[in-house]
Amino acid sequence: MDPTDAQNAAALERFIRSPVTPEMITHLARHASRVIRCDGQAPVEAPLTPPHTPPSSQSSLPPLPEFITNLVRQSRVRVSTLMTTLVYLARLRQRLPPNAKGIRCTAHRIFLAALILAAKYLNDCSPKNVYWAMYTNVPGYPDFGFSNGEVNTMEVQLMGLLDFNLRISEHDLYWHLDPFLLPIREKEARKAEQERLCMQLAKMEQQQYSAVIERQQSAQAPA
Repeated sequence: MDPTDAQNAAALERFIRSPVTPEMITHLARHASRVIRCDGQAPVEAPLTPPHTPPSSQSSLPPLPEFITNLVRQSRVRVSTLMTTLVYLARLRQRLPPNAKGIRCTAHRIFLAALILAAKYLNDCSPKNVYWAMYTNVPGYPDFGFSNGEVNTMEVQLMGLLDFNLRISEHDLYWHLDPFLLPIREKEARKAEQERLCMQLAKMEQQQYSAVIERQQSAQAPA
């Protein structure tokens, strides 16, 4: 049975109050990497910790999960903003032609632009692009990073590709966040069932107690 809006709303409220987890990072990286095929793209399942040996100048591109993790740490972005990027990533994927192909860092650019748009759409105050550019400097990858001008261009290009449709509905979030909302709904359902059973048991015990008292009173009544 499909969840109700009330169940989804309650699960979403709990979800956005949770901290960012590695599972969220991996989920975001996987979806960002699927938006467009990229040359020499690093695997999404790459470790989140810095490599033991410095990367060579020819491969100075942080794995997408590590890039996203660094953005999260630097910007201190909240789950509500971070996970909303899924909506924009899905819209962009639908609008791009099937044969579209990007360069090695295209997925990084797409995710960064989506995060910037989500931050500006959802929050009254969000980091300026000059700070987002600073956040793209990943430890262990000295040759990687985007300039303020590049970040500005990414943002404008993504808005154009989305036809300036940045509106996000609750049902958009319910759909794209369902893998994370489902466990919360199931947990709440189990909790509600346990509470129902406890109340039912307490009611039965009260009824049994009342029956015992009634029998005792009947036995003590004069003939």
